[in-house]
Amino acid sequence: MRTSLLSIGLRISLFLFLFLFLTIQLAWAQTSNLNDQQERLQRDRQEAAERKQREQRTDVFLQEKTVQEQDTSLPTEPIMLFIHTIRLEGGSAEKFPWISDFFAPYQNRSMGKQGIQLIVKRLTNALIDRGYITTRVTIPAQDLSDGTLRLTLIPGTIGSIRFADPSYAGNWHTAFPTGPGRILNLRDLEQGLEQMKRVPSQEIDMQLVPGQQPGQSDILLFAKETKPWNLLYTLDDSGSPATGKLQSSATFSYNNLWRLNDLFHIAVNHDAEDDGARRGTKGSSLQYSVPYGNSTVSLSLSENRYHQTVAGTTETFVSSGKSENLELKLSQLLTRDQTSKTHLELRTIRSRSRNYIDDQEIQVQRKKTSALEWGISHSDTGGPVSFDLKIANKRGVPWFGAQEPLASTASDDPNPRYSLWTIHSQIAAPIQIHEHRSRYSLTFYGQTTSDYLYGSEHISIGNRYTVRGFDGEQTLAAECGWYIQNELAIPLKAGPELYLGLDYGQVQGPASQYLAGTTLAGSVVGLRGPAWGAQ
Repeated sequence: MRTSLLSIGLRISLFLFLFLFLTIQLAWAQTSNLNDQQERLQRDRQEAAERKQREQRTDVFLQEKTVQEQDTSLPTEPIMLFIHTIRLEGGSAEKFPWISDFFAPYQNRSMGKQGIQLIVKRLTNALIDRGYITTRVTIPAQDLSDGTLRLTLIPGTIGSIRFADPSYAGNWHTAFPTGPGRILNLRDLEQGLEQMKRVPSQEIDMQLVPGQQPGQSDILLFAKETKPWNLLYTLDDSGSPATGKLQSSATFSYNNLWRLNDLFHIAVNHDAEDDGARRGTKGSSLQYSVPYGNSTVSLSLSENRYHQTVAGTTETFVSSGKSENLELKLSQLLTRDQTSKTHLELRTIRSRSRNYIDDQEIQVQRKKTSALEWGISHSDTGGPVSFDLKIANKRGVPWFGAQEPLASTASDDPNPRYSLWTIHSQIAAPIQIHEHRSRYSLTFYGQTTSDYLYGSEHISIGNRYTVRGFDGEQTLAAECGWYIQNELAIPLKAGPELYLGLDYGQVQGPASQYLAGTTLAGSVVGLRGPAWGAQ
């Protein structure tokens, strides 16, 4: 009898243990998945904002694209001399190393007076194409009997950079990668104007005027400043039903805070549904960026919290979580010409997240990671079609107290030292539909890795920022994947524009085996932009 009672007691204890274990595991899984979902949603929202910012950026190109002349032929003349060497002289000749390659096709050839003048003309055009619009090349008096042709370079320099209105409290030093005494290059002036025009409340125009010394030009800046601050309130349904579908946010922006052509933003957001006891979200973010010539440094901090009530088998749990992110970014201009720019981008990211059940932290789900991302971005606006491309690699690094990989880590556990490759491209082109000048755009994003990733690093499709047409509640997420967005925007007479989209995406990787499917297709139609005095 005693043995029977003991057997029954053990069975009941085992049943209760399994019941509690499975119930808690279910709550843990839901908590972890929801926190990952919130982080992915925040990342997708940020990437969509960055795409919109790229679309609305102010590019400054002051010179039309020209086809570089490839013809190196020279005219036949009655008097011609054999020239085996062409030498460029002048105090700044060493700053133009590419001219040696320009001279190569003309050396070891016979030429006359018209041929020499043609070489100087072609070299002058090449200098202008590269932005040296005030630099000249002359032919000094010389004896060509030794077979050496000497040309003199007279660089055009900057005398001063100043505001037309001396009382304007602006700062050009952080914007222009050049200054007084430097060789004048139009590419540097375009970069400086862009860095100043990035400030929404600052309108800038430029004019070249003769300087005090021969060969000098002064840069005269015409500036106009409007209200430096802005307050924006938004209300939308971009949230998750689990934590509040209706979301509100307030953003305060202040331009030129330190008169450095800098930008400052602070924002707070929370769910707009009066259901705080059962569910809710709240967050805050701060962003600051400042330029320095060809570089732009940005700092961003964000914190997000959520809570929701999870129904167990016999009781309910309050699951909650919080995440913190710190990001430092450097964007460095590598090259630019009449229509295109190429940047090197470096980012360091520090991420922290914690999950709780009834205010008790789930220690095994605590996450502390750091990452370094480098990427190359290229944009080209030559002609009616614009093109943007960015390729980047993001790696987990042991910085800022990041957690180490566990020695006994299973093969399917997330690797904090992961390597993730991403690609993003966008093409936009105008098209004519009846009397409407419309715009077509194609956006592609993809990522791939050979590592197991944390859920927050998965690609997610099925929300308003990736494959549209879905409410974002049930998304497909995995380590690898891609999506493509096709969109047609048609402006209307009332002010807003009608847009139609057709999207498709696919996910794959180890996490995809637990999904109901791996592909999604969706469509979207809507109105956006100002209308009848509202935005």
